[in-house]
Amino acid sequence: MIESLNAFIAHVMDPELFWQLFWYVIAGGCATLVSQVGYSVFFRKFRMSNVWAKTLSWIAAATTAFVMMPLAFRNSETPMGDAAWKFYGARIATAVLTVVMMWGLMDKWLKWDLTDKERVKKEYGYWPEVINLAVTILENLINFFVAKFWIFCD
Repeated sequence: MIESLNAFIAHVMDPELFWQLFWYVIAGGCATLVSQVGYSVFFRKFRMSNVWAKTLSWIAAATTAFVMMPLAFRNSETPMGDAAWKFYGARIATAVLTVVMMWGLMDKWLKWDLTDKERVKKEYGYWPEVINLAVTILENLINFFVAKFWIFCD
């Protein structure tokens, strides 16, 4: 079954690249779900600031992604210790970028006062989560290229 699927995929693209993308999308989807749920819970339930909610949800999402990376890059010979340092280093860089983007978009550009959570719910609805999702998708795209061409490249 897998051989016939790989033969079909080979007509479109390199099967190894397809499976890397497939598993990376699964891992990215899981990490995005963790990020979204975590952000919403920290922001709404625990009434944390936008930046703290994003920071803590990022830690949970990055750890989810790292645990799942061997599925996407199973042919990599990069030692897990080396991969971990590179992975978390790169993720910290993209985390800083995403937190700055969230701060810049919501706090500075839109000038949303996110301290009154009841007012946020009434006036902004789920736009904080929508913006977080867009930023997270961009972050995942950047992270794929970093993982493929720097962390797990052989």
